[in-house]
Amino acid sequence: SEVEANPHNYDVWFDYVRLMEEEGSVEQTRELYERAVANVPPIKEKRYWRRYIYLWINYALYEELTVADAERTREVYNFALRLIPHKKFTFAKMWLYAAKFEIRQKQLTAARKIMGAALGKCPKAKLFR
Repeated sequence: SEVEANPHNYDVWFDYVRLMEEEGSVEQTRELYERAVANVPPIKEKRYWRRYIYLWINYALYEELTVADAERTREVYNFALRLIPHKKFTFAKMWLYAAKFEIRQKQLTAARKIMGAALGKCPKAKLFR
């Protein structure tokens, strides 16, 4: 399959996951997301990570909105945020999604902690939008 031939072609993973979300069980879909995000970009350059980060965001949104599993959603965001090599580059979008999730969960202290960490690791104007 295309996924086996080129596991870092994230667009193919997106198509595969979308099909699984429509056709498969929650367990099958989670397993596929886990397989997809296991393919960490081999080069620590932001342009290679952009599509990959969207796999994590989609995974978290799937857990929150489709499965309604807040704890698992939190784990997905936390794992993704630990994985990003913040010393080289970061993604304001990932920090904001994680913080907004906590706000939707009425966990304002957790949201503040995420934003505090974001400001420490990626002091960008984008965080204030």
